This record gives sequence, structure tokens and C-alpha cells, in this order.
Amino acid sequence: MPKLASHLQHMLSAPVMEALKTAGALAGSQTAPATEVYLVGGPVRDILLGLKPKDLDLTVVGDGEQFARAFAAAAGGQVVQVSEFGTARVELPSGPVDIATARSEYYPGPASLPRVTPAGLREDLGRRDFSVNALAVAIWPARWGELVDPFGGFSDIARRRLRILHDRSFEDDPTRILRGVRYAARLGFTFDPLTFELLDRDKALLDRLSPARVRAELEKLLHEPARAQALRLAESYGVLAAIHPALRTNARALGAMEGPSPAGDDRLLYDLALLSSAFSESEGEAIITRLSPPNEWRDIINAWPKYRPIASVLDRKDLSPSEVVSLLEPFPVPVVQALHSLAPNTLQKEHLGQFLTRFRTIRPETDGDALLVAGVPQGPAVGALLAELKAARLDGKVTSKQEELDLVRRRLPDVLRRMG
Repeated sequence: MPKLASHLQHMLSAPVMEALKTAGALAGSQTAPATEVYLVGGPVRDILLGLKPKDLDLTVVGDGEQFARAFAAAAGGQVVQVSEFGTARVELPSGPVDIATARSEYYPGPASLPRVTPAGLREDLGRRDFSVNALAVAIWPARWGELVDPFGGFSDIARRRLRILHDRSFEDDPTRILRGVRYAARLGFTFDPLTFELLDRDKALLDRLSPARVRAELEKLLHEPARAQALRLAESYGVLAAIHPALRTNARALGAMEGPSPAGDDRLLYDLALLSSAFSESEGEAIITRLSPPNEWRDIINAWPKYRPIASVLDRKDLSPSEVVSLLEPFPVPVVQALHSLAPNTLQKEHLGQFLTRFRTIRPETDGDALLVAGVPQGPAVGALLAELKAARLDGKVTSKQEELDLVRRRLPDVLRRMG
């Protein structure tokens, strides 16, 4: 097997190299709780592709949790997380390092969580999703930089293909289908013929995954730099429909995903809003039932049917700024950003843009406390007058705090009369 010492030196920063050498020296000592330590999986794949790895994943043959604690002490870090699967996370100044005990896995049934037992490195690599991730590099001094490749991952990287390690891989863990789609989009790889045949056979098992697991995988997909391409692939392979028949994309939304990110807000929620633009009201409700998402996801998915009836209103020439705000303020900002990206070049788009760049930040200078000082009785009149002040500010009817207070004095008798 080739040595990757020069690749490590070239692709990893000095602090990361120092962390690897510290881990390797610890494994090479007689008192370590593990005798072998490897850089494994995605980081090795990325190094071979000439990419700087985002993560640092180590596997030890021995006691992973105890090794993590010894490593943290030696490297000046801290163990911040441990799991029942024999994994631990060490936080270093150079970034996190995930350390796992080499293990084998047994799946009691399709789409179930695995049962794990300690094992050797080959067994550990053999439980992974694709051959390109079943790679390891030894990092202790006696074998520093040696590539371990029992399943032909090096060759598959050269051929730019994704290949599972056994024909029950997707059956054991259907989330591997979604991971494969992400890798294909991110790396420009294709599935080898047998893997694609098995993907097509087993994609229906995605229906067995819990809402939380499906939602987590969709969230990872929406975090991908090539998320639009990942969604295209997922739809063309029938993966989205396997999650739920209503889950689909549209070309304009995917095109917007490939555009610049809106400033100042959550890109994930913006992309979710773009994706949701394809859903009818009943489809949105069905997808919410399938994913059981947090409330902010629900609000975004549910927003589109509520917007469609007012789209034509936003094309009116006589709309005042306060009327635009009244129409759009009930919608989450990522939805309005998505609406702006997808709107035709009409007054509707202009009004959406004005709301995002100007109107939504305009507030009166006078607050509720100032109204109480000015003699407004505590209660609903305060809220009503604040709303009037905001509309007056938006429409340019008042331009200073004094003008706001003058308006309050004029309007207070009518407001109180209206409220009985």
C-alpha cells in the first residue's frame, strides 16, 4: 500500500499535524489504552482527492474513550462528548477530533439502529457506507502514513465512483442512500452499476426511517454546497418520492438555491422555503406529518398556500408601505426572501424587495413606556397606537418623535372611544 506521509504534510495544517503526531506517539507508548490509531474515512478520502478535510476522525484498536481522555490530556484539549457506541469528541485549539473504538456492527432489522461490539480495523472499515470511506492511514510512528485499503476504495476514488461494501448495506441503513446522493453531488462521483441497482431496490426502505432520522439527513443535504444538485439527483433517482410522494422540487427553486445567499439570515431556512414552494397546502401538511419538524420548519412549509392569494395584491400600484408591511409581516423572513428570489420582475418583486431592504426595519421612536408617560392608559390602546405610529412612520406621515406624540394626542380620544 502507498504511503501518504507527504499527502498529510501537504494537506493538513501544522496544528492538525501536531495533533495527529501526539495521538500517534500516545498509541506507540507502552502505557496507552490503544496500540493502533488511524485517521479514517472521509478525511482520508478528501486528502486523496486533494481536498482539505473538514473533520478529523480517528479510530483506535483498544479503548476509544480512555484513549480520548489520555489524548486530550497530552494535547491540551478536553473531552466534550462520549457516546454509547464507543466514540468521544476531543476539543482542541485546532478544532474537534472525533475518536472511535474500532467496532463491528449488527443490524437486528432493516433501518434499525446497530448493535456494536469491539473489533479490529478491517471489521471497522467493513461496516462503513462506501468503499471510498473505508480507508485508513496509520499515524503511530512505526507505520506513519501507511494507507490501509481492504475494500478497494483507492481505486474507486481514482474512478470517481461510489460502491457499497455488501448487498445489504442500504437495507441495514437506508440513510446511506441519502449520504450517497450527497457524496455524488459534492464530489461529482457516480454510483457503480450494482450499487445503483441496489439503491433502486432498497429506496422504499426510507419509509421505515423515523421522522427525526429522515429530517436530520435532509438537513445535512440542505447544508451541502451542491445542495441543488443533490436534490436533483435525489428526485431523479426516486429518493425524494420514497421519503414521501409529495416531496419534490421545481427548476426555478433549484436555480435560486444556486444563487447568492441572502444576507443576514439563515441559509438553511431560506433553502427550505425555496424547496417548499413546490408544495400545495395538503402536500405541505403531509410532509410536516412525515418529518415532524420544529415549529420554524412548520411555519415555513405552511407559508406558501397563505401567500398565493395575496401575490396579485402585491402587484397593485396604489399600495402604501404600511399596506405592504401588513401583507408580508406575518410571513417568516426566509419565506419572503425566497418569494423575492422566485417572483417575476413586476411590482410584486419590487414590493418584496422594499420590505426586505427597508420597510421591515422601520419602527416608531416612541415606545410603549413613552405612551404611558404621555397619558395613554395601560391596556389595548397602547398596542393600537403603536400600530398606528408604525404605519404613519412607514408612510411618511410622521418623521420625528415629537410628531409621533402629536399624533398620539390627536388619535387617543378616538382610540379609547372605539375600545369602549
